[in-house]
Amino acid sequence: MKRIAIITGATGGIGRVFVKKISQMDDIDEVWAVGRDKEKLDKLAGEDQKVVPIEADLGSEGVGLIRDLITANAPDIRLLVNNAGTGYMGLFEKMEQRDVLAACKINCSVPSELISVSLPFMNEGARILNISSASSFQPNPYLAIYSASKVYLKNFSRALNFELKSRKITVTAVCPGWVDTEMLPRTRNGMSIRYIGMIDPETVVKKALKDSARGKDMSVPGAFAAYFRLYSKIMPTKIVMRQWGRSIKQYL
Repeated sequence: MKRIAIITGATGGIGRVFVKKISQMDDIDEVWAVGRDKEKLDKLAGEDQKVVPIEADLGSEGVGLIRDLITANAPDIRLLVNNAGTGYMGLFEKMEQRDVLAACKINCSVPSELISVSLPFMNEGARILNISSASSFQPNPYLAIYSASKVYLKNFSRALNFELKSRKITVTAVCPGWVDTEMLPRTRNGMSIRYIGMIDPETVVKKALKDSARGKDMSVPGAFAAYFRLYSKIMPTKIVMRQWGRSIKQYL
């Protein structure tokens, strides 16, 4: 029985680092790298013989494809990393309906579905890492859908971690602040966007894997995210939202 890791959003910044780090683990035989960009997936596979590229659109039939592959191969799933996600910065009322539906599906439904189809093939010591965000610590105007979806993922992860303790399976919500990836826009309306406390994907992945190995239900990489978590607990939510809104609104 092959011991595998499944990583969604594998061609993005955080996903690529997860592929690299997890493929170096002795107890992993294959890394199923899931993404939409065939060229990038093939490049990953060319760089590492453990990588199995899986071209799948998680917004449509991708989950079904992965489910069928799991059922056909009956592997021992040691790690599931739900990294695929989507975001929108701006006024909610200006979002197209298809973008609203896609955000809810990719950020909430897909991770839940993949966990559901994976759990029957997970044994003691298996780990699930769900990439949430420091945006889950409080409501974020102009990132309303993204922030709310990450709250779902954080709370779902922590509750599921409690439920799965008897099976000795760990579920960790990973909650970084701004991460230096292709997902972040660099300019808006001719202005350069300043991201406070931005960290690199390597920092996120190293801490996430370390925290999940320790059985933690949350991983908060970076000093800014740790500070923001504490600040959001201490300060009234209305004040934090007002400060956040002012810092973002200048770019809209």
